[in-house]
Amino acid sequence: MRSVDVGPTDSPAPVSTSSTTSSSTTTSGTSTSSSTTTSGTSTSSSTTSSPSLNETELPGTLRVGISFDQPGVGLREADTYSGLDADVARYIARYLGISRITFVEAQTDQRETLLATGQVDLVLAAYSITPERADQITFAGPYLTTGQDLLVPTTSRIRKPSQLSGSTVCSVQGSQSTTELVANYPGLHLTVRPRISDCVDLLKRDKVDAVTSDAAILAGFARASTPPDEWRTSGKPFTRERWGVAMRREDTTLCKDVRDALAAMVEDGEWKRSVRDNLGTVKQIGKRTATPPKLQACPEPRPASTSSSDGSPSSS
Repeated sequence: MRSVDVGPTDSPAPVSTSSTTSSSTTTSGTSTSSSTTTSGTSTSSSTTSSPSLNETELPGTLRVGISFDQPGVGLREADTYSGLDADVARYIARYLGISRITFVEAQTDQRETLLATGQVDLVLAAYSITPERADQITFAGPYLTTGQDLLVPTTSRIRKPSQLSGSTVCSVQGSQSTTELVANYPGLHLTVRPRISDCVDLLKRDKVDAVTSDAAILAGFARASTPPDEWRTSGKPFTRERWGVAMRREDTTLCKDVRDALAAMVEDGEWKRSVRDNLGTVKQIGKRTATPPKLQACPEPRPASTSSSDGSPSSS
């Protein structure tokens, strides 16, 4: 995969990647990628001289895991990457002074593995911050607040989880929030797939009655449905999810720089623009999602995680 130019390093604002060519390969169930630059390497490190950064050792190319199949969040179409997560990743790269970025597919149950095995530097893939997860990896953020919801046909009677009894629901493999959904609302039938787009395909073919994921993800599929308005969300999220930028547990200095980048993105209006363009207006997505969440402090310096990544269940 050839890396993507993210524009001048003195102007922290995201740009289009429509001119990029790319490919990805899968090894042992984990999507991987490689990148090249004009010098023929993407692994050299450099330290920025910007006084706004915290002496982070920065790579020549930033490798970022995002979803490839979620309209409005992380979507790959040919050589173009779009969505909120892609925009935030580009903004972070430019804020850090990194001129090139490589996007790697991050499936839900592979996100921690991509970090643990060093395949990516950051993961932005609708990655919810939870106490259990934050003990093993480091999060900067949150950069979005949303909640688990349901995607159903517009004509469906289903408007809340309590109406799912007897229905078949699809979710991504390894979702802890879906496990809790099954426990809290007995009587529903669950099927899982590697990608949320696989679930949406089942919904399109009338193989399932509903798809469950974060509302911000499902809204993109609802807007992109063909014919228009074929699907809708319930509009009543039943959990609270805070998306964060994930990195290795020991990367606490990088966390501070990424947090500063997120704060700058909010301050200069780029966050609001990206949310509006990718997710929708306040009326469409609700005030909670359309409002920048309060950024949490980064952890104090700490060692690398000693536990192995086993694809443990994720919130979203």
